Amino acid sequence: MRRGDIWMVDFSTPKGSEAAFRRPAVVASNNSANRSASDSAHGVVTVVPVTSNLRRVYPFQVRLRARDCGLPRDSKAQAEQIRAVAVERLDSRIGRVPNNTMAAIDAALRLHLNL
Repeated sequence: MRRGDIWMVDFSTPKGSEAAFRRPAVVASNNSANRSASDSAHGVVTVVPVTSNLRRVYPFQVRLRARDCGLPRDSKAQAEQIRAVAVERLDSRIGRVPNNTMAAIDAALRLHLNL
């Protein structure tokens, strides 16, 4: 598992407006942390959930073109939904964002977190 990979993740039952259920997410944590997490039976990685709801794309969200990422349809990465999840919640790798898109996700995270 590498930074920029898109995995299907089981986010389970939501509260309020949380990203929920089984959906794609972009791995945002660094490769060293990802390697340690996947080697551990109980590791966690940081992910940015993805949704295909494109009604609005806010400045802290990044549009993902399906043909560039391996997604079934155009979607967006939701930096405001960033979270740490157990490696066991990651089901299957379905794609990868291009480097320029990962840079845009990084910028969206900085904007959302005011870094």
